[in-house]
Amino acid sequence: METDSPNSIVSPELATVFQDVSKSLRRQDDKTSSDDDNRCSTDIQKSNLKDRRRAKSLPVSAEQACLLESCAKKVQFADTLGLDLANVKHFNVTEDPHVPSKVFSRLRSYPLNEPEDNVADMCETFSSSLKLYRLSPRFTMPVESDNFDERLQQFRVALEKVSITHFDVKGVIRVTDTDSSRKEVGVRHTFNNWMTFIDKKAVLESGKAHQELWNQFVFTLHIPPYMNPDFSVQFAVYYLTDDGDFWDNNEGRNYILRWDNT
Repeated sequence: METDSPNSIVSPELATVFQDVSKSLRRQDDKTSSDDDNRCSTDIQKSNLKDRRRAKSLPVSAEQACLLESCAKKVQFADTLGLDLANVKHFNVTEDPHVPSKVFSRLRSYPLNEPEDNVADMCETFSSSLKLYRLSPRFTMPVESDNFDERLQQFRVALEKVSITHFDVKGVIRVTDTDSSRKEVGVRHTFNNWMTFIDKKAVLESGKAHQELWNQFVFTLHIPPYMNPDFSVQFAVYYLTDDGDFWDNNEGRNYILRWDNT
């Protein structure tokens, strides 16, 4: 009876068992190797994060440490260095001011050309600045005319007179008395040749009723400042009643005030 040698053929059943065992061992080895790789990768990432966190708070070299120290901001106050926080200079009104010599040197470097002409120009400019402009009426005071009473009876309202200053125009209006419950007396005036106009009510002057024949009203027009020489004021007076609206506009020419230099 012959015995099988070690190199004899293995039965199919036993070969299948060996293959299964071998596959199982290889899977375990692969899993172990993968776990080791993952663990190693995790350790490397943690090490990198640790290094980065450390790099944010600490310089990595002596050169960078010196650079950061040189860039740091420092605040020092004068009193900590033994200096005054403020310098106070006292002036005496009896002392003449001290003008630095460099100021005079700059003035000498720009000499006046033709000084006589410059003086003449300065005198002319100064003389023109002394001229004062004021409004002047371009009409005769109505109350001084011979037909003033006739005009009052005809139009029921008439301008008596005006007085003018540099700031305002004051005037007096005379109206005939009426039993109307509505009585409004005023001035319609313009500063821009009737592009726009303003109505200003007049006020009854107390104690000026004359035997119930007529009444006097007063008004004030304020003049705008800084007007040009072509500036003028035009106005007309009105009297509004239940019987109608009555106007005195200087027979259609309006009452006009213009600038005059004095």
